[in-house]
Amino acid sequence: MNIRTMTAVAAVLSVAAVAGCGGGGGQSAAPQTTISGTVADGYLFKAEVFLDRNGNYQQDSGEPATTTDVNGRFSLAITPGEEALYPVVARAVGSNTYDMDAPAQPLTQGYILTAPRGMHGFISPISTLLREKYETGNYASVSDAMHEIRQQLGLTVLNPASAVLSTDDFVALSGSTNTTTHTEYQRVRTVAGVIADLMAGQISSDAAVNVNRYRYIMGRINLSLPQLCFEATQSANPDVANMRTRYIGTIPGTFVNMTGMFRNMTTTTFWNLSGSTMVPRNRGGMMR
Repeated sequence: MNIRTMTAVAAVLSVAAVAGCGGGGGQSAAPQTTISGTVADGYLFKAEVFLDRNGNYQQDSGEPATTTDVNGRFSLAITPGEEALYPVVARAVGSNTYDMDAPAQPLTQGYILTAPRGMHGFISPISTLLREKYETGNYASVSDAMHEIRQQLGLTVLNPASAVLSTDDFVALSGSTNTTTHTEYQRVRTVAGVIADLMAGQISSDAAVNVNRYRYIMGRINLSLPQLCFEATQSANPDVANMRTRYIGTIPGTFVNMTGMFRNMTTTTFWNLSGSTMVPRNRGGMMR
């Protein structure tokens, strides 16, 4: 090989090396991984899903985002490790998102669904309540908050690591051939549907999320969850408009600290049926 040939080969190898490094001294793209899950009241089609890096419940520039398919499924490309740092949020958007339990027309009002960090496998009204409970700091663990939800829902059969975890698909499992677990999962599914109806209208516009308004609504739902659960499961068509008036009421213009609405009561002997209302035993009414 003569000098001219060797020089030409060296030049080609040099260009290839620069191209392989991104050229011009640039850095290669950061590695990515994919997380996946399902969003449901019934399965939600065309819900917006994103990794909420700054905790404001709305998608901001640079936050990984996608939309759900007809089965409520999503796949989200993120930087490895971010799933343990930031929660996944799903937005059901009025006039665009479809609840596949009633797919003839889109939802008329939007709402926010989420789950605790790292628990994005099944995002629902139940996982949303679970996250809001845990993040008050009133609970020693997610399992502690989850145990309280089980008590509020009156669940007796399912394992604590089961139906109220965001990784459990109560829509699918409500069709279980096991009569006992079918009944319990169906109870969770029914209550989740009513919670979603009560949540409707959380989003005041297509872009902005009033976090205080959102947390107020979730706090009021938590306060009344045993009564709400009892009422939702007593009728095939619960009067959601009336329930919204009684359980959520008029949303104030100024918000107070909502932490008290998520008071930890897991050490208390729980709920009794009093007349037609579920009430905390020995407390004479709703949580205070």
